[in-house]
Amino acid sequence: MSVKLNTGFTIPLIGLGTYKITGEEVLPALDKALSAGYRLFDTAKVYNNEKEIGQALEVLLPKHNLRRDDVFITTKLHPNSEGIVKKLVHESLELLKTSYIDMYLIHYPKSFDRSDEDPENANYRLETYKTLLEFKNQGKIRSVGVSSYEIRHLDEIFKENLPTPCCNQVEYHPHFTRDELKKYCSDKPIFFQAFSSLAKHNELLFAASIIEELAEKYKVPKTTILLSWATSQGVGVIPKSTNSERLSLNLKTLQLEENEVTKISGLNFGKNYVRTTGWTVL
Repeated sequence: MSVKLNTGFTIPLIGLGTYKITGEEVLPALDKALSAGYRLFDTAKVYNNEKEIGQALEVLLPKHNLRRDDVFITTKLHPNSEGIVKKLVHESLELLKTSYIDMYLIHYPKSFDRSDEDPENANYRLETYKTLLEFKNQGKIRSVGVSSYEIRHLDEIFKENLPTPCCNQVEYHPHFTRDELKKYCSDKPIFFQAFSSLAKHNELLFAASIIEELAEKYKVPKTTILLSWATSQGVGVIPKSTNSERLSLNLKTLQLEENEVTKISGLNFGKNYVRTTGWTVL
């Protein structure tokens, strides 16, 4: 399953999140993922694994009779000055051993060293976005997007008459459905991609009667129902796993019925489980 971004490029709906897959874990994890059928790999500067992913793909693509164009690579950086952003993008290209990156996201609406209330946050966001667009114009990045952006952060981009972001990657699961933000992105259109789509295996969510009922109905694990709730709406997911069985299961989502999606969405109570609170950033 895949969808077309507003840049014209196609992205798989399901990918492998590589957060906390580091060092010697990377090559066997990517080998299993490629064997299972994964073609989207999501990383970031702060994951500290771009080098290992680049080395792994250099070895594994020929092993699996694949070319660079057969896989989709996403990486991310935090907002910074033009010079530092350029340095980090060149570094990503070098470490990932590629001449282009499929999707580069601004990881968060502020940098590490600035407070949520810093009035310079908006300037750094725009400077970073414009710099990434320069690389897009050079063909070194195919699609530029954002992560953990709220509507007001996205509005900044449109007020500057800049190209629409290709993607907004946010925490999204039945306890945190972000309805207003999701509709805003759909209307633009901006691809809505979920991280933490299993809500860190929250016990309350997994014990919900509708999740249990649908898992029984379809004879699948509860994780499949949760991922299918997203993909049935055209929302991308990037669950992380290094286990061969779970890697395969996470790819096997279902097309849930519309009323089933609605019932699962009814579990929402605006609860986030990840410390990426973009809505607090000015």
